[in-house]
Amino acid sequence: MQKVAGSLKQGKLRVLVSMAWMLASFMGIEVFMRHYVCQELIFPWLFSAVWAVLLTALVWLFPRWLGRLVYGLIYFFFVVYAVAQSGYYLIFNKMMWLTDLGYAGDGAEFASSIFGFLTKGFCISIVLMLAIGIGGILLLPKGKCRWYHRLISVAVCVLCCVALYFLPAKVFEIGDKDLWGAQQEWRRSSSLEGTYETMYDARKVYRICGVYHTLERDLYKHIIYKHLPAYQAELEQNQEEINEYFDQYHPAESENDMTGVLEGKNVILILMESMDDWLIDEETTPNICALIEEGLNFTNMYTPGYGGVRTFNTEFCVNTGMFLPTDGNLAFSYCTNDFSESMPNLFRDAGYSAESFHYNASIFYNRNIMHPAMGYEQHVSFYDEYVQDYDVLLDENYMFEKEALCSRFFGGDNPDKPFFTFYITRSAHMPYTYDDVLSAYALEKYPEYKGMTGHEEVDCLKAKAKLVDDMFGELMQQLEAKGQLENTAIIAFTDHYTYGMTDKERLWEESGIDNELLVEKTPFFIWAEDLEPQVVDKTVNTSDILPTILNLFGMETDASYLGNDIFNEKYPGYVIFPSGDWLTKEVLYRDGKIVKEMYDGASADVDTEAMSELAEKYVNVGNLLLKCDSYAEEEKKDSD
Repeated sequence: MQKVAGSLKQGKLRVLVSMAWMLASFMGIEVFMRHYVCQELIFPWLFSAVWAVLLTALVWLFPRWLGRLVYGLIYFFFVVYAVAQSGYYLIFNKMMWLTDLGYAGDGAEFASSIFGFLTKGFCISIVLMLAIGIGGILLLPKGKCRWYHRLISVAVCVLCCVALYFLPAKVFEIGDKDLWGAQQEWRRSSSLEGTYETMYDARKVYRICGVYHTLERDLYKHIIYKHLPAYQAELEQNQEEINEYFDQYHPAESENDMTGVLEGKNVILILMESMDDWLIDEETTPNICALIEEGLNFTNMYTPGYGGVRTFNTEFCVNTGMFLPTDGNLAFSYCTNDFSESMPNLFRDAGYSAESFHYNASIFYNRNIMHPAMGYEQHVSFYDEYVQDYDVLLDENYMFEKEALCSRFFGGDNPDKPFFTFYITRSAHMPYTYDDVLSAYALEKYPEYKGMTGHEEVDCLKAKAKLVDDMFGELMQQLEAKGQLENTAIIAFTDHYTYGMTDKERLWEESGIDNELLVEKTPFFIWAEDLEPQVVDKTVNTSDILPTILNLFGMETDASYLGNDIFNEKYPGYVIFPSGDWLTKEVLYRDGKIVKEMYDGASADVDTEAMSELAEKYVNVGNLLLKCDSYAEEEKKDSD
């Protein structure tokens, strides 16, 4: 009898230890995420504690042998999810939605560079979590699961589901009462409920409800909800929100001193991949510096990273006036949208030819589909159409050396027709190590850069920037030789800062900034031979490029763009980041508070509450423009 009683006690103890271990392991995932994603609010602990109890009870519903499998699958799935999100945050300072995985294949070739961002502590934490998961599997008792264990588990599951249903509303109520000091920042920037419902930023949703509930919201809002009848009804309401936003916040467009100054000229639109502002100097990029000094130099251009990918976000926004969605939808899903008011379409309507050019395969970012959808007659891939030897693509001037390609680049068979050419450079792309193929090519061509700065990544970046500058030098020579120099405008912008640098401290030092949002400042300039040089210091963003170009070329449209003509005096200029944070000429505002003044006393010159309201609506409407097929709606209005 004593042996039996002892055995029962041991069994109960093992059950309790196993349950405690499971609860702790599920909460451990939240601890890991909290450490790397840096959220301060207390609410995620509440959500994740309920989820930990729910998942533990769920495991105990099954027979013991199956429970081990269920626990292992659930636990390791969330470990992978947490590791992926934390790693992504370390690199991009943002979290992703599940649907952003649709872009994963396009970044696969640079996957090896990711490991440079991961610290030893990060890797040790992963190993520790894996060991905890294995321990949880082994600790689950063998033998039959008793009936009352299952009954208790069912009751606990029901109670947890009820708690999760009512918990958000309670959290919003507590947040509004400012019972938690950290909450005050949320009330000033946006409501907890608004962030939770619109889900415009994954990190901010996580800061409210933790890792498990964020994933549940992601699955429901971005995958399940689209198939429900309520979704269509919501679209109609969304269009009303768009109209109200433009009526309330968008300054009226009007002619100004810069209207039509470039009218009729050919256009060469250049996306300078990863060409950060600190890479441009007289020694490294003399050709670019000359163009900047002779043209329009926009010194406070910011390229905020909307959506799941940086380069395509900027090229999409410059061409269409819309950022990539932050709400979990992929831009590729909207390839059948009406983009009649895009930049290439408007130039084609004005009699231009329009093609886009890049070295990479056309399936990258689905450019073979997306660029024609945006209005280009064709996307020209060097790799698909012209390359015999892949190594020749290391040279940024390849398109000038191939006669057929060069002719096409400058308008092709229509010498009497103005051309619109969009070119995406490649040279300054990550990685920035001596053993990278493109870095090695740049350093072989310019060996003086190896060891010049005492920092491997900076050496490689400088040498790669030199290759981009060489392209601009050759471009000017080609235009002069073809007699097109005085008839052509060069518009150059950067897709994003050099986020591929693993040494963030050195990146900040080179950028001369003291806040991670300020690192988003990138070059933007416009050159034409007869253009009067001008320095434009208004604080502006990527979405302002399209309306500005249309004004410079004297093109009229009835479309409502998210951005504004930079030369419109009624537009004060600002940057809205996908997180809802914002920057004006006065202050940088992040997580509900001013974190930097641009000059002494600047805080008194800005209405933070009004600007925060604008920022929240800006991000939401930016998503709705694609979701509601806004250009198609404009067409309907015109036809009516």
